[in-house]
Amino acid sequence: MPAKPHIVIFNPDQWRADVMGHLGNIAAVTPNLDRLVQTDAVSFRNAFCQNPVCTPSRCSFMSGWYPHVGGHRTMFHMMQEDEPVLLKSLKDEGYTVWWGGKNDLVPAENGFEAYCDIKYQPEKKPRPETNLHFSDGWRGDPESDNYYSFYAGKLEKAPDEEAYYDGDWANVLGAIDFIRNAPQDKPLCIY
Repeated sequence: MPAKPHIVIFNPDQWRADVMGHLGNIAAVTPNLDRLVQTDAVSFRNAFCQNPVCTPSRCSFMSGWYPHVGGHRTMFHMMQEDEPVLLKSLKDEGYTVWWGGKNDLVPAENGFEAYCDIKYQPEKKPRPETNLHFSDGWRGDPESDNYYSFYAGKLEKAPDEEAYYDGDWANVLGAIDFIRNAPQDKPLCIY
């Protein structure tokens, strides 16, 4: 029986196809993703969300159901313990599942044990101002052109940082560390 493949699920938030270099935007500088798509990944030029809100879309993506099938219509209607979730299915099939980043899928009070082996929390916390959802001083005047655009300009690295470090980098570095120390006898799923 062939070995099960390793799986990486890269599910960014608020990311449209028109911000990808390999999909034709000459202003988009995405060399690593472009190279990944050329060698070993799938990218969709015409993909459509099941719901304009992230939680119902994640529930649909992870269950295979339309959001209305299980009543996952809002940010407050997450997957329940008796519903199918891809991460749980992979874990049940012998995968070591590493989960970094946002939840927006299962109620945190239910725990993550059924869905993953590791729910990653970085030891080094990103600076609060790197999370544009929680720190909005960068938005400026409500009458300005950029107030609603999420354009924050160039964010500088802190003097004690080798590179700009935010929540995304925290998860990337955590995933790299996991890969380096992963069990050799089990297939991996990194989400």
